[in-house]
Amino acid sequence: MTQKKFPKIEVETLSGKELVLPDDAQGKVALIGVAFVREAQGMLDSWMDYFEELCQGKEVYELPMIESNLWKIFSGFIDGGMRSGIPEKKHDFVGTHYGDASEFKEKLEISDTDYGYVFLIDEDGYIKFKGKGYADEEGKEEMLKHVKKVCD
Repeated sequence: MTQKKFPKIEVETLSGKELVLPDDAQGKVALIGVAFVREAQGMLDSWMDYFEELCQGKEVYELPMIESNLWKIFSGFIDGGMRSGIPEKKHDFVGTHYGDASEFKEKLEISDTDYGYVFLIDEDGYIKFKGKGYADEEGKEEMLKHVKKVCD
């Protein structure tokens, strides 16, 4: 997965701004969390909390992916619910994608949408680390190796 650029995705953030990744993270090291089911939130949090401990001040993005176009009708309600449960300081960094995500999943080699995924990207948008599920000790050690290279 390393030496592969994070695929471009455009979403609207919870604060109503357009977010284009990896473009908006250009020049910065960032962690991007991707989840397809609500149950994956704890998985993302386990990685994101660890990353924030290691690299204070670096950007952390979340991309909830709702693949059914049917749910787009309820996007205001869904995003409103997320806004109420997520601290306002994070609203610029959470953007929901509504609709088909098959190409996005293929590029990121995501085959099981029951898990949460995190991607550590460097200043140029290249993926340096991919985590899946909950951050266990082995995964944290692997992430730490890559974080040391990009967060110094």
